[in-house]
Amino acid sequence: MTPQEAVKELMDGNKRYLSDQSEHPNRNLERRQELTDAQAPFAVVVSCSDSRVAPEIIFDQGLGDLFVVRVAGNVISETELESIKYAALYLKSSTILVMGHENCGAVDTVIQNNTKDIPEITKLIYPAVKRAKQKNTSDLLKRSIQINAINMANILTQSPDLQPLMRSKKISINAAYYDLKTGSVKILN
Repeated sequence: MTPQEAVKELMDGNKRYLSDQSEHPNRNLERRQELTDAQAPFAVVVSCSDSRVAPEIIFDQGLGDLFVVRVAGNVISETELESIKYAALYLKSSTILVMGHENCGAVDTVIQNNTKDIPEITKLIYPAVKRAKQKNTSDLLKRSIQINAINMANILTQSPDLQPLMRSKKISINAAYYDLKTGSVKILN
């Protein structure tokens, strides 16, 4: 699957989810048996650990379709980066989507400066909050979440291991925003 086809497959799945027409693909005994020896997920989705943000459901995908990395605030530290690189380099996923979501508690905690219990996550989110404050936005939380997703995607584009895949058009890297109310995913870059 090309990177463009992979992004289209994600967005088509989101359209099915939005219209309550989910197909629930690849969720049967046959698919489980196909995956016992190997996997080949077409996409990596980096999303928040928030219980309302389940990529397999939001994108109407099944077993083996997505390589999902979930962490509060959809941040990418060295551990997450290694997981993402594993999927891109060894499993040959053809797109990476970093997805922030409406009302992200981790980002809001940084805005509220109530971060003593999440110092590592705070370090990664803070630049987005600082930039959003400089933009004088009417919705600081939403803008901070969107900038954070873009910042995390930018971390991936700087990876020496992923750059050759991007240059040869074997992988795409995008940031996205998930609207909890509507269920819609919007690509940000």
